[in-house]
Amino acid sequence: MNMPEINDCQICGTPAPIIPGLCEGVAGYRLIRNPWSQTPDFLDGNLHYSCLKESDKKAEFFREFTRMAQAGHEEVASLDGSPPPLTRMGLGMREIFSGTECCIYQSGVSDRWMVVKRTGPWFRLSKRELSDITRGAVPRSPDEVIPYRLPVDLGGDIGKYGLRELLAALGVQDRYAPIDELEKVEYEFIDYYPPKRVLEYVARAPLAIPMEARAFLADYAKSYTPVSFADEEDA
Repeated sequence: MNMPEINDCQICGTPAPIIPGLCEGVAGYRLIRNPWSQTPDFLDGNLHYSCLKESDKKAEFFREFTRMAQAGHEEVASLDGSPPPLTRMGLGMREIFSGTECCIYQSGVSDRWMVVKRTGPWFRLSKRELSDITRGAVPRSPDEVIPYRLPVDLGGDIGKYGLRELLAALGVQDRYAPIDELEKVEYEFIDYYPPKRVLEYVARAPLAIPMEARAFLADYAKSYTPVSFADEEDA
């Protein structure tokens, strides 16, 4: 069985443009073992959250992913057990909440958090999203430019596509969310480079964080002291 290429969903093998809260990517250097591979392998590519939640391997992925989130730079055995061991670049976070639906991890060096649902999906948060939660607003992903290599050239009209049209053209709209939810994503076309089929876009999406996490973070933010690198230098 051939593994999907990194721009496809590593579970279903279909195109998987990253849309925060609906589809995200795992970098190979994180050394997360791939529970969907028939042979020993590390994950390197994108995951539809809908595929992740439906998978019978989601608990295994949750364990692997959350271990990586808490790890620093650590040695990991190679896939075939041969030396030398590999070095994992973990996120170095600590767990600050464990609930029925999810766990929350906090960075020790920056104002960053990660909410990881036990069904697999994860959400990255910064001070801005934490502030939104404190105000009772639904947090949205940052307006960062996302590059994605299309499996096929969709032609010169791609700049006119909305998110729903883009996903429909790729045949994966059903892997993301119902139409009314997709319309809540603030999608903006940035650029397209036909020779490499690289599309650049911004997708500011509402993040469906579990209520137990929202409640904890709203209270947690009241006493949270932001990380100050100046203080660290003074110390």
